[in-house]
Amino acid sequence: MIKRTVRKEYLQRRMDIPEEDLQQQTALMAFNFKKLSFPPVKFLMSFSPLLARREFDVSVCEDMLKQQNPSMQTAWPRIEEHSSEMEASLVQRGGLFIKNRFNVLEPISGHIIEPEMLDMIFVPLVAFDEKGYRIGYGKGYYDRYLARCRHDIIRVGFSFFEAVRGIEDINQFDVPLNFCITPYRNYEF
Repeated sequence: MIKRTVRKEYLQRRMDIPEEDLQQQTALMAFNFKKLSFPPVKFLMSFSPLLARREFDVSVCEDMLKQQNPSMQTAWPRIEEHSSEMEASLVQRGGLFIKNRFNVLEPISGHIIEPEMLDMIFVPLVAFDEKGYRIGYGKGYYDRYLARCRHDIIRVGFSFFEAVRGIEDINQFDVPLNFCITPYRNYEF
């Protein structure tokens, strides 16, 4: 299957999940995440989920990591207005946020964390395959950003669905995940 076809199908499948199933699957994914063991995390790049698009609410997993790593600092992506780049901006307690052109909340201000300083990144996705390649929303922001990160950064995705067999149009710019958490299992790549 090609990315565009998978993206369209899985976005619709995600929207079709009944609310009570969504809550149950969210709890199962959080439980599965908690079963994993990670090295210490000083800097996490997470994101504000698009709940209207039924993205997994990663804040539960952020909180779990914070309990294990009390000094951990969390950043969210901030898209550069007139380019195809994004940066990791620290989320400040009581900080201000704005919706970007994709309707995603991002910090208005906040110290920029250099990509090589990040230990872990929660990567939004629509679907993923058995090799850990993800299908995002098609703009390439995360793949470009991940190419700037350390080679040992831990890349974690969350999906309400199991892996698709394969994505035919993977290219040299696509960066695979290390883990993908689903309601029924954890994938490690």
